[in-house]
Amino acid sequence: MRRSCALVFTVWAVTASGQTLTNQSLSGKYWFRQVSLATDSAGAVTDARSVLGSITFNGTGGFSWSGQVVIGTGAATSQTGSGKYTVDAGGLVSMPSPLRSGDTENARFGPEGLVASSTESADNAFDILVAIPAPANGATFSGSYWAASLEFPGGTAANARSAILQMTTGASGTLTNISVNGHAANLNAGAPLTQQVTGATYTVAGDGTGAFSFGAANTANLLSGNKTLYVSADGNLVLGGSTAAGSHDIVVGVKAVSGASQSTWNATFWTAGLRVKSTDSAPEQSYAGAVVARGLGNLTTTRRIKALGSGAIDATTVAPYSLAANGSGTLPLAQVALGASGKAFVTAAIAPEDPQAFELDFGVQVASLSGSGVFLSPLGIVNAASSAPAAPISPGEFLTLYGSGLAKSNATAAPPYPTGGLNGVTVLINGKSAPLYFVSAGQINCLVPYSTSGPTATILVQNGAASSNTVTVPVAATSPGIYSVDQSGTGAGAILHADFTLVTPTKPALPGETVLVFLTGLGSVNPAVNDGTAPSGLTSTNVQPEVLIGGLPGDVAFSGLAPGFPGLYQINVTLPAFPPGAGAALPLAIIAGNAYHDQVNIPIL
Repeated sequence: MRRSCALVFTVWAVTASGQTLTNQSLSGKYWFRQVSLATDSAGAVTDARSVLGSITFNGTGGFSWSGQVVIGTGAATSQTGSGKYTVDAGGLVSMPSPLRSGDTENARFGPEGLVASSTESADNAFDILVAIPAPANGATFSGSYWAASLEFPGGTAANARSAILQMTTGASGTLTNISVNGHAANLNAGAPLTQQVTGATYTVAGDGTGAFSFGAANTANLLSGNKTLYVSADGNLVLGGSTAAGSHDIVVGVKAVSGASQSTWNATFWTAGLRVKSTDSAPEQSYAGAVVARGLGNLTTTRRIKALGSGAIDATTVAPYSLAANGSGTLPLAQVALGASGKAFVTAAIAPEDPQAFELDFGVQVASLSGSGVFLSPLGIVNAASSAPAAPISPGEFLTLYGSGLAKSNATAAPPYPTGGLNGVTVLINGKSAPLYFVSAGQINCLVPYSTSGPTATILVQNGAASSNTVTVPVAATSPGIYSVDQSGTGAGAILHADFTLVTPTKPALPGETVLVFLTGLGSVNPAVNDGTAPSGLTSTNVQPEVLIGGLPGDVAFSGLAPGFPGLYQINVTLPAFPPGAGAALPLAIIAGNAYHDQVNIPIL
């Protein structure tokens, strides 16, 4: 039984100031740290590498680096290298890995720094790279900083540890007593614990180089030993690590804020992270992505994840957060600190429910983007249902485009949606005219032509005789986004009972019931339909999705286009028999090929 629901579209705010980015935007000297772990097929680390040093971008697409490289349990050696880089208009950067020949870093650049991971490499290597602008002179390190650390002593996961801590400068190069909250694989069965570090010291030179001393290195301590310290040009960030033999660690810190609240976290960030779960057979992950926080207690995240045994996965998720007045807080299974005047954050995986997970995630605010005339925001192309940031597009998907000067006035089309333009507006995706549903000066809703293919696609808006800038976006076979009742992309999903009434807390779904889930981004269908048209009969998606409700699999009875609205997909799924007491709102997730979407919930009796 099938029936469509009304399409809903969400406005995803994009800051409008500054300009778009080019290779010239990334120039000058940066301090950087990279940790890379290669594994066998079972997940055991076989080749740990790390580098700590400086990297200089010339502003025209070339870079050079020099630093101390540690491989395995060996001593550090001085090495240098060079390569080419490209920066797209939104801040996505491609560059070769300094540590592994042939690997390419999926990097993202913002004013506070650069974050990266080699998500597209075919090997079993997982890494994180962080770079922060180096000061020319007059570096300052003073006050209080929140820092996250991730360490693999001896280049294995046997003694892996992650922690979060607050460092406050004292007199004459000292740090006040530090309370370190974290866990280690070899301590307390991985359960979280708190340790005190006393007598820690630091030095900082005018060029931003320096050192930390946290006492003698000791695997019984969450944080110990001597580490190189780098301070960013604006003093907002610190970066460090050890170059002792066999040391593979990274410490990233953000200057603490005061008077923080939920609403303080209100921006879009680029992120990268490295995760190891020491007891799993295939534990390693690394990722690069984006996070949107709108000060409402939830983060919407898009990640390009490289997972051992799974290849690259595109994941869109939502997670609740809480922040204390000092900027520290919690995420599910992690602790977080927002700092650098709200321009950066760090997280560390610390939770009693997941004692063997060790992870560090670092995020920097994206650059502000704008343009004159007809301007298409490079970061303003989002799934019309999920509004997830910087996600791939897929054939048949409903998109929302944001910018300025996109149309002379508002106009809405009825199905079939026109491909020849609407109100003088045309959207070209890979040169092909896209079906248009709605156009206005600041927003366009359109469909991705079914013929769209390739690793990337170009998008161009024409408003009369004027054309916008061209934006390049990644393409995937699917990019699912479930519509939500409140149009935010999160919360209660647009899900109907079999009698076509909405599933709500007052009329929840029942275990074993078949419900109708409405979404976009499930890709091509069979039989094929023309762009902009609704199906005349039954269709089936060529990628068969899986549905998880509260982590349990549902039975998918139908997956295809819903009647009446082009680009609207429908999944009919029979809910599993939940254990007693599992009611309330449960998360509903979709897996479609190499895409994972988990942003909405369903009320269950």
